[in-house]
Amino acid sequence: MDLLIEIFSERFIQVGLAASVILGGICAYLGVFLILKRIVFVGAALSQMAAVGVVAGHMIGHKIGLNFEALAFLFSILGVLFFWLPVSGSSITRESLIGFSYIFASALAILIIAKDPLAEVENLDLFSGNILFVSDFDLLLISIISGLIFIVHMIFRKEFIFVSFDLTTAQTLKIPARFYDFLIYFTLGIAISVGIRSAGMLFIFSSLVIPAMTGLSLFQRLKWIFLASVLSIWLSSIIGIVVSYWFDFPTGPSISVTNALILLICLFVKRFLLRSN
Repeated sequence: MDLLIEIFSERFIQVGLAASVILGGICAYLGVFLILKRIVFVGAALSQMAAVGVVAGHMIGHKIGLNFEALAFLFSILGVLFFWLPVSGSSITRESLIGFSYIFASALAILIIAKDPLAEVENLDLFSGNILFVSDFDLLLISIISGLIFIVHMIFRKEFIFVSFDLTTAQTLKIPARFYDFLIYFTLGIAISVGIRSAGMLFIFSSLVIPAMTGLSLFQRLKWIFLASVLSIWLSSIIGIVVSYWFDFPTGPSISVTNALILLICLFVKRFLLRSN
C-alpha cells in the first residue's frame, strides 16, 4: 500500500493515469462498435494515418502553420472518408483497401521520420508513445474531446447500435444510416488523432480492440459489454502504470500487455466455469 501511495503521489503519474483512463475509456467504448461492424483493422489503419500526420507535423508543420494535432486530425479524417465511402463495382475489397492503407501509411511515416533530423533527438516514438509525459494541456484536450465524443454517442446511441448491427435494414427503413455510420467513423478518427502522439499507436489500437473483446467474451447484453470494456482498460491502466514504474518498463506496452492478460484470464475463467457446469 505504501508503494502505491508513493507511486500515485507523483504528479506526472497522476496526469498519465488520468490520460490513460480517459483516452483508454473512450477507445474501449468505440472499440465495441469496431467489432460489431467487423472493421477492427480500420482502427489500425486510422492510427497509422494519424501517425503520418504527427510525423508530418513534426517535420513541416511549423512551416505551414499547423501543429501535430491539426495534421493528425486532417489525416485521420481523410482516412475516415476513405473507409466510409462504399466500395462497389470493383474487384478490390474493403479489406484489401484497409491493408493497403495501413502499409502505405506505415511506410510513409518511416520515410518521413528518416528524413527528420529532430525525430530521434526528441525521441519521437509513435509506436509505444509515452503517456507519462502528457502535459496538462494535452490532458485537458483529451478530456474535452473525449467528453464531446461521449455526448454524441449518448445522443445517437440507439441509432449507432442499429446501423452497427444491420446497416442494410436501417437503410430499408429509411433511417439516415449512412449519416450515422459516418458519425461512428468520424468520432473514431477524432479519438485516434487526439491520442496518437501522447499514447502511441500500440496503446490506441490495443484499447480499441482488447477491452471490447473482454466485454464481448463476458456478456451478451450491450450495456454490460460497454461497461466491462471500459472497466477492463481502467484496471489495465492502473496495474500497467504500477508495473511500468516498478520494473522500469515502457508504460504504453505495460498497459497493453496487462490488458491482454486480463482478456486471457477472463477467457480461461469462463471456459473453466462452463466445463464445471
